[in-house]
Parts: sequence; C-alpha cells; structure tokens
Amino acid sequence: MRCNRVNHIIGLLCVICLTLQCMILFRNWNYVTRDRHAVTNATISEVQIHVIKQGASFNDDLLIRMSDPESLVYSVPNLGKRFLTIGIPTIRRQNNTYIFQTLTSIFNKTAEEDLREIVFVVFLADFDTGWKTSMAKYLYERLRIYIERGVLFIINAPSSFYPKLDNLKTTYGDSQDKVKWRSKQNVDYAYLMRFSKNLSEFYMQLEDDVVASDGYYNSIKTYIAEQKDEWICLEFSELGFIGKLYHSRDLENLSRLILLFYQEQPVDYIFAYFNVLMTQASRKIHKPTLFQHIGIESSLPGKIQPLKDRFVGFQKKKYMGDNPPARLFTTMKTSPDFPVETPYLKSPGYFWSHDNLKENDTVTIVFDNPQSIYRAVVATGTEQYPTDMIYNGELNACISLDSIDSTSAKCSNYVTIGRFVDGKIDANNISSKMGEFKIKCIVIRVTKSQPFWAIIEEIAVFTR
Repeated sequence: MRCNRVNHIIGLLCVICLTLQCMILFRNWNYVTRDRHAVTNATISEVQIHVIKQGASFNDDLLIRMSDPESLVYSVPNLGKRFLTIGIPTIRRQNNTYIFQTLTSIFNKTAEEDLREIVFVVFLADFDTGWKTSMAKYLYERLRIYIERGVLFIINAPSSFYPKLDNLKTTYGDSQDKVKWRSKQNVDYAYLMRFSKNLSEFYMQLEDDVVASDGYYNSIKTYIAEQKDEWICLEFSELGFIGKLYHSRDLENLSRLILLFYQEQPVDYIFAYFNVLMTQASRKIHKPTLFQHIGIESSLPGKIQPLKDRFVGFQKKKYMGDNPPARLFTTMKTSPDFPVETPYLKSPGYFWSHDNLKENDTVTIVFDNPQSIYRAVVATGTEQYPTDMIYNGELNACISLDSIDSTSAKCSNYVTIGRFVDGKIDANNISSKMGEFKIKCIVIRVTKSQPFWAIIEEIAVFTR
C-alpha cells in the first residue's frame, strides 16, 4: 500500500514535469517563430545577425542541443522537404572572398525548375560578428530573390556552441594554429549537418571556393538513380570534403563522429572512416566530377592551396567512332585513375600518362577481329589542359600481330597513316593506303621525347 502511494506520487510529479516542459517548449517555439519571421521581413537597413542562444552548447558528451531556427540569419518559413540540400560553410580570408563567385556559379548552372528541389544553406562560420553582419548584408543585397523564394538559407552559430580551441592535441605533426583551424572546421561541418538534416532527402557538402559544371544537378540525380547497391557516400569531386553526398538520415551519425574526433583527425579522414564503418568499403566517384576548386588562398591564414580536381572537364566524346571490340596496351607509365582504355570508350573520360613521354612510347589497339578502317582520329590535350598533348608522334596501321599477353602486344607490317599536328591526328582515306588488307592493330607512337605528361582524350575508329 505504501509502495503504491509512493508510485502514485512519483507518477504525478512526472506528469507535472512533462507539462512544464511542454509549456516551456511551446513558449520558446513561439519566440523562435516570431524571430524567424522578423528576420525574413527585415529590410536591408535592418540587417543584423539574429541568434537565440537557448541551450545551444557543446556539452560534455559531444551531442548538440539545439533547435534549428536558433541559427537563422535569413530564411523563409519551411516550404516542404526538398530533394537535395547543399551546405556551404564560409569564413573570412585574409585577402580574397570566393563565396559570391561560388554561389553565382551554382545558381547560373541550376535550371529554374530544379530550384524547387534544392535548398542551399550558407553557414557564416567566422567568429567575427562584424564580418558576419557585413557578409550577410552583402549576400542579401545580391541574392535576395533566392532567399525570399526559400532557395537560400543563411545561418549562423552561437559562439557557445564551440568547444575551447586552445591547447588542442597535436597530430600529424601539425602546428597548433593548423590544429585549431581544422578542429574548428570540423565543428563547423557538424553544426551545418545538424541544421540541415531535416531539410531534404539528400545532403551534399561543398566549400566556399568552387565552381559548378553545366548540368551538375541532373548528373547528381542520374548518378543516384543508377546505384544498384546500398551506398553511404557518393562523391562528385575527388578533393577533400567537396562534393560529398549523403542520405540526410545519416547526417546525425556523421556529425557525431566528426565531433568525437574533431581535434584528432582532419575531416577528409573522418568521412572516409565513416563510410567504412557504415560498410561502404570503396569510394564511389562520379566521373566527370562536377565541382572545380578555384581558391588559391586557404582559409588557414598564410596557406596557399592551388588544388585542382583532375576529373573535372571530362567532355562527351566528340567523334564517336565505331570502335570495334579491342584490347589496349601502353608502354607509358599509367595511373589507375586514368586507364589507357578510357579514350577508346564512348563514355566521358581520358587517359593521362603518369610520367613524361619518351621516344618510342606507344599505345597499341589490338582488334578482336581484323577490321576494314577508312578513318581514325586521335585527339590529345583537353579544354582544361590544352598543353598536355602529344607534340611529336605518328599513327601506324598494322596487319600482323606477332605476340600478345596480359600486359603487352607486338604488331608488325605497318603503314604510317597520320602524324600529330597541334596534338591531333585525323587520318582519312585509310582504305586507299591499305588496299585489300584488313587492319589488326593501330599503334600510336611517340617520335620525340617530351618533358611533360600527355592526355589522350579520344581515339575514334571508323569501319566499313
């Protein structure tokens, strides 16, 4: 009896506590909602950073206690869940600002109908309130149409969210300044993910110093639809934490892992660990990649970082030859990222030698069956790397295959059917040179060494 009375009292207290919590949450939600509408309706002359700091902190167990509206600087009321959120953190750099160029590039490359499916979240992540206020005003003045349509959110985090960033553990031999920079950057990512986790079905991380390729959004949607197996992360840039796409349902776990190791590991390592922990053992990189890094000045003061994505700029094949079944071999040093077969395939991509070209280096195409060929085109260099071409070389058509194994082939009885001019061979009327003989091999041969690498963008063979 006494026990039942105690249980009754405890139950009553729980009900009272729950009621009080609901009242507090309701009051806070009204306050947040009023503030959000106040921000949305602000005029340019009234621009300021609006932050509600209630309960937003970096607590001992590294979980974030925050309500999403606490972060808003500019947004409109929720217009429904989208297909994709693109998150972009930005901070002040010493001499350059790339964020407006990045946003302009992305908006210019996004079709009007696609804007209904995307929300962009720009996170003003610098600790300097004055810079954040001026940057918010700058972006509002230039991109107001996207803010008012609910396409662009501009957000901010209270300083109380961040851990202490002094006397951090040093790893990888980095200076204390670099450890502090990358640790804060990790917390930035975690905050941005937590804010964005309910906005859309998918989330993609970008940086504030990239430009987008034409048709990037349709390429993303197509690549997602093409996946036959379960996946955790799809990549649309080979660099750093640029263009990494996740299911939004995984953002909370990813942000937890980032916060758990925020001072031990750069984010480039953490997201790779996360993928493996979630059972995706290998990278899934869309090629061509869709975002090129343009920043030279890093957000780490004093650091110059002229990184370029090697896979941006893959163009659709121009000549689209018949290209009968064949095996390709080369004496040039190769990279797994740019296999020698790629220029012969009809899908985008190219072969990039992994060392300087030497005299008598070859690329040999061995047809499964001898062919009657009337035209052959070899195009080297690309729009992005126009000087990485073969300057001195020839194209030979061979009627005999002397030997072949898994790594090489030797062909003989050849006729020279073309020579490189401005990095290209376009050989016509091959039939008149070969007579009735069918061709078993075509061999690209370098006739003079060159002190730099070369790209073969396309090999097109036309048959009768």
